[in-house]
Amino acid sequence: MNLYLVANLIVCVCAFVAFVIGAMQFFRPRKALYGQMITLAMLCIVIGRLFNIVRIASGGDLQDRFQLGFLGIIGSFMFFFSSNYGTLDSLVDDKSKEYRKYRLIGMLAPIAFLASYYPLFMTGEVSLMWRFEGGVLIFFTALCSYFHLKHLIFPDIDYGVVRSLRPYNFLALLYMLSSTFECYALSRDNEVLTLVACICSSVFLIIMMPLISRGLKRWKVRRAKN
Repeated sequence: MNLYLVANLIVCVCAFVAFVIGAMQFFRPRKALYGQMITLAMLCIVIGRLFNIVRIASGGDLQDRFQLGFLGIIGSFMFFFSSNYGTLDSLVDDKSKEYRKYRLIGMLAPIAFLASYYPLFMTGEVSLMWRFEGGVLIFFTALCSYFHLKHLIFPDIDYGVVRSLRPYNFLALLYMLSSTFECYALSRDNEVLTLVACICSSVFLIIMMPLISRGLKRWKVRRAKN
């Protein structure tokens, strides 16, 4: 049994379920753009995994050359980043000096991801391709992780939106970690570790959308009361 195929199938199915949940919840009139962007991130994951599945099923593998499926994963990170930077952070952070310490603490996450690049991808017998892919992945996880950590610890300003989305931001951080370890496992051609990382990613993805939906609904209720 090809564990790489199984791993990608699991993530693809779970991401598709998350996409359907998000599409049903957020692609309606007057629904939050934030939820729509996370839903599109799920679609990118589905497309990326489908490329991987077709590649493996057609007799290829994921180690010998750059795979188009990787672009789907990077696309999802761009939506994760844009949703926080473009639609939420302006509500959360008014850029005052009072909240500088939370911005500084938020920087710990990208620093940790960037620091992990050398031991994960520059040591051992890792091909140039995987050093490149690992570097690109680390760059985008670092961008995303800053806002996920920042919004996890930031005090509420706008009627509890931060508190409402904390469970999602925690899961998103875990997803960044599992995606990084999946890339590390692939660079070492480790099927078992890849499967474990993909199972973890699948669990995080399928739980994310209900958490976002519930969090945004709670925020709207609190906002209406105020």
